Amino acid sequence: MSNEAFAATNRIFEHEVVGQGDFAALDRVYTAGARLLSPGVPAITGLAGIIDYWKGTAAALGVTGAKLHSQELVVNGDRAMEVGRAEIFTAPGTPPALGKYVVLWKQEGGAWKWDVDCWNMDA
Repeated sequence: MSNEAFAATNRIFEHEVVGQGDFAALDRVYTAGARLLSPGVPAITGLAGIIDYWKGTAAALGVTGAKLHSQELVVNGDRAMEVGRAEIFTAPGTPPALGKYVVLWKQEGGAWKWDVDCWNMDA
């Protein structure tokens, strides 16, 4: 299976959501019942809560961009698992913050979307 469908969803997150601040585009990234397991907050279930979370987090941290680097992708039917590294950009000239993530993917409406998103930043 080609990784292009997965990369396309990740690019939506990088360019449209984080890069352009189009948080409504998260409906093309996450499944309707997705779960977000972010550090320091209770688990968030559902698209509405995830949109609110990313709006607030991006604003609070001054995030201007993100780059996801997939390191491993395993597909099993209509489910997949990805392990990767992330670069989060803020102020110009500031080195990116580095993190890691595990995403459990699910096919929904003919597209591959994030169903469980778990991430944290490097120290």
